Amino acid sequence: MNKVNNNLSESLEMEIRSSEFFDATLSTENPVQREYQEEVLLHSPENIELHTKNLPLLMNHDPNEQVGVVEGIKIIGKRLVGKVRLGNSPIAQAMLQDIKDGIRENLSIGYQILHSYINDEGQRIVDKFKVLEASLVSIPADKSAGIGRSVSCINNNGRFFVRSLATQRVSNMETKREIRSERERVNEILALADQHNKRELGKEAIESGYSVSEFRAELLDEIQTRPISFGGSSYNAQEYSVVRALQGLEDVTKRGYEWEVSKDLERNHPKTNPNSIILDTRVMTGSSATTQTSVASNIEPFLQQKSVIANLNTRNFDGLVGDLTIPVGNSASGFTAITTDGTTQVAQTDISIASKTLTAHRFGDVVPLSYGLLQQATPDVESFVRNNLADTFAKNRDDQILAGSGSSGNVLGVLNTTGINAVSNSGTEVTFANFLSALSLIGADEVNLSNVALIINPANIDNLVSAVKYSSTASPLLDMEIGEGGLVGSMMGFPVYATTKISPDNYLMGDFSYLAVGNWGGIEVAMNPFYDDRRFIQSLNAIITFDSVVLNPNAFCLITKA
Repeated sequence: MNKVNNNLSESLEMEIRSSEFFDATLSTENPVQREYQEEVLLHSPENIELHTKNLPLLMNHDPNEQVGVVEGIKIIGKRLVGKVRLGNSPIAQAMLQDIKDGIRENLSIGYQILHSYINDEGQRIVDKFKVLEASLVSIPADKSAGIGRSVSCINNNGRFFVRSLATQRVSNMETKREIRSERERVNEILALADQHNKRELGKEAIESGYSVSEFRAELLDEIQTRPISFGGSSYNAQEYSVVRALQGLEDVTKRGYEWEVSKDLERNHPKTNPNSIILDTRVMTGSSATTQTSVASNIEPFLQQKSVIANLNTRNFDGLVGDLTIPVGNSASGFTAITTDGTTQVAQTDISIASKTLTAHRFGDVVPLSYGLLQQATPDVESFVRNNLADTFAKNRDDQILAGSGSSGNVLGVLNTTGINAVSNSGTEVTFANFLSALSLIGADEVNLSNVALIINPANIDNLVSAVKYSSTASPLLDMEIGEGGLVGSMMGFPVYATTKISPDNYLMGDFSYLAVGNWGGIEVAMNPFYDDRRFIQSLNAIITFDSVVLNPNAFCLITKA
């Protein structure tokens, strides 16, 4: 920097003999495109410093080619103006004649940025800069003033900015990619910053050249707590919108809270596709951004709308990374009454330790959506997209957890687990006595009967309602009372759920707190815009990863007609 300054200072000593002046505008506040963003130089007295009282006039910012001087520099309105006077060297006289002939009209300034910031539109606002020189150039950037700043930028020693078309060294294609990449960086950082009311922090990060991941780390440090805690319940379900999450696949300006949720999930379960998003199935409730006042403020959690298993008291393990081994212990009773004479010896208890393991099982599906559907942000569209995804995954998830074969990548379901109790009615319709037998078997294994629930097939509802507990009385087996999450009523005070994922004439009774369900992340979704391009139908290609395991087979009983 010193070398540049010295060259400019020494060049001012060049003799300027011509007395002919030309009024010139040196710079304005018009935005000028730099490599990645627009730049605006503010023009007020407090914004501008002059390196010297009179500026050297150079040829194309070359300090070895001074052709004149700019004098009488001042600010008029939002313009920096001065009087240009040419020297008597052959090249200076040639430039003088070109100016008179209207051939040379464009000026460019070389300046040092002392302070700047990023505004809400993503522009770099330079509110303090030092003007070092002015140059005659061929192609200006600031066309409205008839002069130029830069078309591309050279950073000399990291501080001195000189701009001219001849310095460009990258192809147009590379420049476009870089500009697009930078805009995405700026938009994502501002979206994250706005989500946590940290706009100024976001601007500083943009100014400092932070990547999105670097800013996210800085943001988490700033707010001193993570906005999402997936091991517990410290998330804001009211802000989550499925549609907005999916819109962010194609529009980075819409990558806000939902994408932060996805990034948090990625820490434990990396995405298979870098252009996808992970939807968290536990926070998909209504969003203030997409729900009108006439719509209920709380939409049922995503999978819970369609899933029976999600509404039972299962033991859930979320945010898993690798396999999870769960120790399961049991022991013979060593509980002994002690007499006061000191002769009683307490029996030894031998603990038997076994284990159950949750292992990641991945399941994929394709959900077609009509062209333009995700551009909407109405409650109806939000509900439709959620239901589409819920129908696809929740029911198939129930199918795996209840009846999975345990082979070929399938989960080992409850019904195929070795050791569960069984009661059969030998080919005739089940009776109240069959359900009492099942309850007795479960209770005999010291399972807490207050946690018991039943799962039935909807085709058997009529059998259970028409059959009675006690002959010649109005005492149906199933007391009908339709509720949410597949609830159809109660039997003996126990909740009864209906799903087609259990076969007709089969009834599963059990304490579902002995069923462990593991989730690796959420639903990873990527957009396929060419699913059926001739019909303008795109699709969501989605993957969900989960597993389940029965911790105690004695806590369940299958009641069958066969």
